[in-house]
Amino acid sequence: MARDNSKPIRRRTLTRDKVIDAALAAVDEAGWEQLTMSTLSSRLGIVAASLYNHVRGLDDVRAAVQARAMTDLGIHLREVAMGRSGKDGLRALIDAHRSWATTHPRRYQALTTAPIDRDGLIAAGLDANAALGSMLDSCGVPEERALEVTIGMFSALHGFAILESSGFLGDEIDLDRIYESVVRGALAHLPTPSAATAT
Repeated sequence: MARDNSKPIRRRTLTRDKVIDAALAAVDEAGWEQLTMSTLSSRLGIVAASLYNHVRGLDDVRAAVQARAMTDLGIHLREVAMGRSGKDGLRALIDAHRSWATTHPRRYQALTTAPIDRDGLIAAGLDANAALGSMLDSCGVPEERALEVTIGMFSALHGFAILESSGFLGDEIDLDRIYESVVRGALAHLPTPSAATAT
């Protein structure tokens, strides 16, 4: 009888990146809270102990999932920001944030849960921060106010994104109309043209 070498070959070709890919797929499918070493090993078709050849444990996996999600969002925002500036460019970034959050609702929840590795998540967010920072600068937001404005805007947009992507708001109301109201509030953090000129 021929020997079935499929499992040994699979174990030899498994990498950390493939483990994190599987973890992201598991989060997309079942949610952040359902991600465990047991469910991950079952998904990969290996015993749980084999995972420790590639990751240190569940916190390591979750930190990598958050970092990968942040990187993906940052790339998306950077691509949207390219060639744009000013208020119209900022609006494009805001819309891109909503689009990514609603397209990847469970991944977005994982990303915005308390960070497992804060330093790693900050490093992964360089693209997103650079895109937003350059856009705020083009809108006349002084550097010393950039963090305050960013947090204020994100608080409003994130609140809506969570409510929409979770299905909490349902479909009985006009979500786009509410979204426009949220965006107007977020953009109110920007300096007026006269104030931007004065600075």
